[in-house]
Amino acid sequence: KRRYFVNAMLSINRVKELLNDPSLSDKEIEEIRDGFYQLSEIIFEQWQAERIKAKKAETDNKPV
Repeated sequence: KRRYFVNAMLSINRVKELLNDPSLSDKEIEEIRDGFYQLSEIIFEQWQAERIKAKKAETDNKPV
């Protein structure tokens, strides 16, 4: 499941520039890029969960 917008994705050419490895094919570059997007989504979801948990703990610890 992808939640990012297609127009927000890095182009194949931009990823090639960033990786600076001319031996990689466009298909390999695309797979690497997609893997990074998946990883970033996992990291973001984990950050969101931790933020929600911290806010709940903060609320639970406030005096009534």
